[in-house]
Amino acid sequence: MAVVFTQPLAYTQPTDPNYSDTFVLFENSTRLSDQAAVFRAFDKYDRVIFNKLVDEGAILGFGHMTHVWGDEYNHNVYVVAENKQTFFTAIDRYASELYEMVGSEEIADLQAKVLKHKDNIYTHTAYYYNEAARGRNIVMRNLNNVSFANQAEWVRLFREYCYPILKEMVDAGTINAFGLLLHDFGDEWNTNYYILANDLPSFNSAWGEFISTVNERHPNVFPQLVEMTDAHKDNLLNQRVPAP
Repeated sequence: MAVVFTQPLAYTQPTDPNYSDTFVLFENSTRLSDQAAVFRAFDKYDRVIFNKLVDEGAILGFGHMTHVWGDEYNHNVYVVAENKQTFFTAIDRYASELYEMVGSEEIADLQAKVLKHKDNIYTHTAYYYNEAARGRNIVMRNLNNVSFANQAEWVRLFREYCYPILKEMVDAGTINAFGLLLHDFGDEWNTNYYILANDLPSFNSAWGEFISTVNERHPNVFPQLVEMTDAHKDNLLNQRVPAP
């Protein structure tokens, strides 16, 4: 998914894997025949408002991701804010400006093109990115359902053992970004991470490197993470905004 990448990321690079902000994901499913019209409307209206909110410092960043492989959600918008309070203030401004710009009839027509919709609010943490990597990316969302009794240990293992390896891969240019998305409000996928790469071949190569490096340096880590994971799924997405 982790993953507000406007240039490619509009917010300050964290130096602490415990640093966090708020990441909100709006997932939508549309008919393939309606997808182009929905994307055009996003570029014409939503993108303009979100860019304004970034410029004014109301939000830290935003993005738009489309389906490559995975579930039915093919029109996905995310917003990153300093915290939940600033997000809700900003999203109220977005909604009011959208209705002023578009009008209720056209908004109703666009909403009718959305077959399914859901929102998730996450704590976005343990992230790192390559400031020189701009434009489109392949986004892998690794989604996991972990018992709350085990979540703190799952996250500790990721921060202590996976974060340094993924950071090395960003610094080497193998991947462009990664981060953790931890459940605040939303569905059952409460312990998630994302990886961004230039394209699908780059991601496939990087994924193999990541797994093999963790297993070589810390052979007990993945077995522990797997044991604490009650359910798992992946989604591959294309980050179409920002574009070059």
